[in-house]
Amino acid sequence: MGSVGCDTNTNPHGAMTDRSAHVALDFHPRLPVVTTCDAPESSSDGGALLLRAMDERLGLTAGFAARIPDRRDPRFVQHPRLEQLRQRVYQIALGYEDCNDAARLRNDRAFKVICDRMPEDEEGLSSQPTLSRMENGVPMSRIKALLLEVEDGFVRALSRRRRLVVLDIDPTDDPTHGAQQLTFFHGYYDTHMYFPLLVFDGETGDLASVVLRPGNVGGARGALGLMDRLVRAVRRRCPRATILVRADSGFAAPEFLAKLDALHEQLGDVRYVVGVAKNKRLIELLRPWMVIAEAWFEHTGKPARRFESFQHKAGTWAHSRRVIGKAEHLPDGANPRFVVTNLADEDEQVYETYCGRGQAENYIKEFKNAVHGDRLSCSTFAANFFRLLIHALAYRLLNALRDAVQPMSQPRMQFATLRIRLLKVAAIITQSARRILVRLPVSFPAREMFLDAARWLTSPAPA
Repeated sequence: MGSVGCDTNTNPHGAMTDRSAHVALDFHPRLPVVTTCDAPESSSDGGALLLRAMDERLGLTAGFAARIPDRRDPRFVQHPRLEQLRQRVYQIALGYEDCNDAARLRNDRAFKVICDRMPEDEEGLSSQPTLSRMENGVPMSRIKALLLEVEDGFVRALSRRRRLVVLDIDPTDDPTHGAQQLTFFHGYYDTHMYFPLLVFDGETGDLASVVLRPGNVGGARGALGLMDRLVRAVRRRCPRATILVRADSGFAAPEFLAKLDALHEQLGDVRYVVGVAKNKRLIELLRPWMVIAEAWFEHTGKPARRFESFQHKAGTWAHSRRVIGKAEHLPDGANPRFVVTNLADEDEQVYETYCGRGQAENYIKEFKNAVHGDRLSCSTFAANFFRLLIHALAYRLLNALRDAVQPMSQPRMQFATLRIRLLKVAAIITQSARRILVRLPVSFPAREMFLDAARWLTSPAPA
């Protein structure tokens, strides 16, 4: 069927290296098809140029890198922190989440260009050990400043004309499989894990914040300070916007609700709708409407639901709040659900607003699957927190690029689709005295989308 050949060379350390592996395939009726991996001017990630252009517009990596500690002697520094951060973030955004991938990508011309190196620079970018030293060189005392930079970047990107900012907060499990610091067994998930807390913009899918937590904390642990920072920052940026916080029943703790009530009193127009776990008292209050829903289901054979709101004071709440009950009867039986809110809308409208937070599950899925935000395999908690923030930057970069190229009339692309269609494109990159030339295929299917995005990213940013 074919033949494989390989020219080898000995590197300075005595190891054999593959110089020009080739494969000859004989499926073509006229000539053998010979494939080689020896084209130094080419890259399979030509679309990475758009990532760098978007990063430049957002100021994403520049602000973050300025806060990464660097104790190296500047006389001997070959790879600045900004270059290293960009190399790592862009690798993750392009699907190379494993730091070991830097062994080959450090010499890729596209990666060198987007990290401010010249294409023909023989030195290349950082190796895997160099990047790992950066990740493990950030002490816990510097993590908060880096976290605040992620949150500030989200707030800066908000339009001052926004009339509604929805903050969806949700935790997710991150199973661990080694001796990572502060991983503990969680009974509900039945595994040793970290328990990150994430906040998304419910309107755009942008990642507002992500906090790494030990694996055995409660669902709402750390949420008070996080929401206090974000809500106040959003209010300063968008003084006329309604700020809506959505969360599941794990956040119906009295301290969390009291914090949102206090923010509403202090800042104005801070709303919330939070799930409440069902209990005997709530079910008893909703019973008349459950009876009606059951009767309607038996009469029609179709799922039935009714909504009713009432003032309720849980034993741990300082005062009564508006609780909305959904009395639903399905083929499997009764399905009562409850939310607590300070919204004044109709009962069903409030509950539908709450259901919108389910989209956050899809955002978390993309964070974990597309940018591998759950790849936290360093030994120390600080290094894993730092790595989590790096993955958050990659997520924000892809989300911003998706918003820039996604036609409003089409379904929202997943990150994997965006990557395949727009970023994973072959490019020939050459360097002359006057310019760096990047040549993409003339048959590139997403050619117009690429060019439109490039033109938009080179235009002045909106105020």
